[in-house]
Amino acid sequence: MSAPDQWIAAALERRAIPGDTDVRRIVHGSADGFPGLFIDDFAGRWLAQSAVNPPPGWLAEQMARSIYYKQLDVGTKTAPQHLAGERISEPFLVRENGLVFEIDFASGYSQGLFTDQRENRGRVRRIASGRRVLNTFAYTCAFGVAVAAGGGTVLDLDLSRPYLAWGARNYRHNGLPAQDSIFGDVFDWLTRFRRKGRVFDFVILDPPTFSRTPDGKVFRVEKHYSDLVALAAGVLSDEGGMLCCTNQRGLAPEVFHRLVRSGLPPRLRDIVRPLPMPAEFRGDNYLKTLWVGHP
Repeated sequence: MSAPDQWIAAALERRAIPGDTDVRRIVHGSADGFPGLFIDDFAGRWLAQSAVNPPPGWLAEQMARSIYYKQLDVGTKTAPQHLAGERISEPFLVRENGLVFEIDFASGYSQGLFTDQRENRGRVRRIASGRRVLNTFAYTCAFGVAVAAGGGTVLDLDLSRPYLAWGARNYRHNGLPAQDSIFGDVFDWLTRFRRKGRVFDFVILDPPTFSRTPDGKVFRVEKHYSDLVALAAGVLSDEGGMLCCTNQRGLAPEVFHRLVRSGLPPRLRDIVRPLPMPAEFRGDNYLKTLWVGHP
């Protein structure tokens, strides 16, 4: 067995996941002996990611499985390229904590599910029963599916109609009732909800680190997250709470905590707690998550 094969075998041994889950991170950079290289396993199909191009030569030798490679470059955001094994030409399904999600290697830079949010989806699912939840920056509605599976109702809000349509398929894949969705800018709609007196029991805030709306409005986590939190707090019920996330690597956890706290009303500022990432993302806690309110 070659050294890379041995290191991957060791990485897999360190990662125990539930039997009803077949999507996970199996290599996480230096922590697993592969500096700068990250591999996610989507139901036996590997997606490797690195800032290096071309990819390590040994990856193409893993012919026993389908392997795709994506260069980590936010400037170009190219789709994954086939490296070895079976070519994946159609979307396919994976399981996470018993829920089903559609994955598409041909969809562009993002494949439909962020594996580092698995535990947060599980947490939201556990508190969802009977709650009205606003899922902002919904993407393919994975958080919304978790809420619906937990017995809550969801309003998914996103600036992409194709992603909302993808999310609607995810609800159908799980045999869940269709949920309401809105195509539009989160800041605009939070303002509208507040003006109309519409409230939610829980709000999920997981924005991109940077985005630009079609009319030119720019969002940057480090500059605008506090404003986002303040708007979201304005649509919360009296006992409502929030899940606040960012994967901005350059933002220290304590700085993110201050950003969130500064946007909260006094009644919520002292019930903010940090949450850890899934264990397989060892050695690199880039995803900052804060739970606002009581469970």
